[in-house]
Formats: sequence, C-alpha cells, structure tokens
Amino acid sequence: MSRQDKLKELILRLHDDEDPEQIKKEFNEHFGSVSAKEISEIEKALMNDGLEVEAIMKLCNVHAAVMGQSVQQIHSKDDEHEHQGHPIQVLKNENAAINMLLIQIKDRIKAQDLDALKTLAEKLCEIDKHYLRKENSYFSLMEKYGFTAPPKVMWGVDDEIRDLIKAFRSNLEAGQIEGYDEMAFEIREMIFKEEEIMIPMIMEDFTLDDWKTIEEESGSMGYTLIQPPVERWEPNRALTFVERYKKDQAKHVVSHETINFKTGQLSYEQLVKVLDNLPLEVTFIDDTDTFRYFNESEHKYFPRTMSALGRHVLNCHPPKSQHIVTDLLTDFRMGRKDKETLWFNKGDLFLVVTYVALRDDSGKYIGTLEYVQEASNIRQMEGDRRRAE
Repeated sequence: MSRQDKLKELILRLHDDEDPEQIKKEFNEHFGSVSAKEISEIEKALMNDGLEVEAIMKLCNVHAAVMGQSVQQIHSKDDEHEHQGHPIQVLKNENAAINMLLIQIKDRIKAQDLDALKTLAEKLCEIDKHYLRKENSYFSLMEKYGFTAPPKVMWGVDDEIRDLIKAFRSNLEAGQIEGYDEMAFEIREMIFKEEEIMIPMIMEDFTLDDWKTIEEESGSMGYTLIQPPVERWEPNRALTFVERYKKDQAKHVVSHETINFKTGQLSYEQLVKVLDNLPLEVTFIDDTDTFRYFNESEHKYFPRTMSALGRHVLNCHPPKSQHIVTDLLTDFRMGRKDKETLWFNKGDLFLVVTYVALRDDSGKYIGTLEYVQEASNIRQMEGDRRRAE
C-alpha cells in the first residue's frame, strides 16, 4: 500500500467514526511526518472518489487533531515573508488579534457583562474581512497551482464560523450568553489550519508576484482588528530589463486604439472610464463559466480581485451556494431563461442584482453579465425632478 493510500485509508476510517486515538497510533507507526501538500492531494482524491465537500469539512478538525503535530512546514526559499506588511505577517497579526478578542469575550462572559459582550461580538464580525481576503485572493491563486480541494473545504468551514458568530450575537440580543465555546473552538481551529497547513502548503509555489498581488488586493477588503501596515511590502528584488519593458508597455498597449460600435466609437480609455463610472458593479462570465472581467467602480458591494480573473465561477462562491449558480447558468445556456433579478438588504444597503444571458446575433450563448446596483436612494424618490440644481 502506497503512502498516499494509507493516509487516505486512515482519513476514511476517521470518517466512519473510528476511535481517533487508534488512528493517531497507526499514523505515528507508519509516518514520521506528513506534508501539508500530501493532505491537500488526499482531500482532492477523496472528492474525486465522490466524498462530499461537507463530509471533508467535518473531518477537517479531526485531521488537524490527529495529524496536526506531524505536518511538516514547507519553508520558503527566502525570508521575504518575515517582513512587516507581507500578506503572511498580516494574516498572522490578524489571527493574533482575533485570538485576543476571543480571550476578552471569555473574560466578559465570566463577568456576565452583557452590554460589553454585545460590543465585542460586533467587533468579532470583522473576521469576515480576513476570510474574504483568503477566499478571494489566496484561494484563486491556490487553484492556479492545482490546490482545488482545500479552498472548497476551508470556505465551507468559514461559512460555518460566520453562522456561529451570527448565532452568538442573536443569543446575546435575546439576553442569553450561549454559543461561545463552539464558536471559539472553530475559530481557533481555523487559525491553526491557516498558519500550519495552508501557509506551508503554498510557500513552495507562490511567487513574489503572487504575494504582491495579495498585498495589493488587501486594502480594498480592509483589515481585521488591526491597522493597515505602516509601510507597504515590496518584494526585495530588482526588475530585469525585460520585466521593466513589459510593465511600461502594458500601460500603453491599447490606450490609443479606437473601438468601433454599431452606434459610434470610443477610445479604449474612454470605454474604461464609461464602464468604471456606471453606478453599477459589473462582472462578466464567459461561455466556459470563467470569470473574465469586472469594472473598477467606486461602488463596491462584493469582493472582486485581479487574482480571481480566470477562475471558474463556481470557485468564486462558497460550496453551499454553488448549486444555485450552476442551475442559473444551465438555464441561461439552455435558453430556459434570459434574465434573473434578485434584491435584498445588506446592512444599510438595498441591493438589486441582475444576471443577463448574453447571446451573439445567431442566438448562441456567449456568457453572463452581472450588474449590482444600490437602490436605496431610488426607492426614496418622490415626485418629479426635471432640472439639474
């Protein structure tokens, strides 16, 4: 039996509720250590064999408990990640702040201080920014290197943690101090998985440019319980002549072209400005369900990152909602629907989300356009306004 087959067998036995201590004993007998990459490959193999993502999510904590102390660190080839402002330092600093907040909440539980707990629980919701960065920047890059199973599993657990925080806050609003222990346990388990499994897994593959992409995208999503880095991290390397040339040319490659339409023409720069100044957040998915474009509107309602471009649209959504996306795109592709509009409240915002099936002149499906509008001000309009003030 190969090393991977044995590991897979042990994980499946955990799935069948076999005694974790027995599994741990056998694991230690057969393996001195196991790399994060091997765990990733096994999770992918299990999914290919038909094991549901939700089942692997349930196993995730057991994997960490049984094998966590034996997972090898895959060290980077340099010490760039030790610099302040590097995404790994940001992730670890946020995790330290999250853990400190959990300690503060536990202290206020002992004091039965309901008002303070409500305030602290509201602060804990900032963890969403931490998870959004991971789901939209880290995961999209991981998928490009073949790490497809861990993002699905971790995103599912992230959503479970979000639900636990929401339930904890609801309990507090009802005057009940319940739900902390499970919530804190899952959050700390996720901290372990991020720092001891995910980071070692990707250190060997992520390039300086990958880390810089994450650093550049972090500002738009915000930071969890910490201040933005005082100094932005820059890779400690000089650009070669070829890199400098490509970077300079990229700024001008199409900026002077004119694009002809049936109803007129625009320069590339004019078209970009038109799209970016629409009061809409626009996204385009092509006919292969690949995320191809988003505008740089000042109106940001959902995270959109450069690293997600080229990502399959299903991987841009949490596991629990992927079937909804699949059904809609299938209806568009088969011609059963041409348009779908949803509307809902998100905090103080009233969002209207519209999906449109795009077809060429022959009727062939070529992709899906999504646009999001914040419509609170429109709902409040009354009477007429026919002149500019």
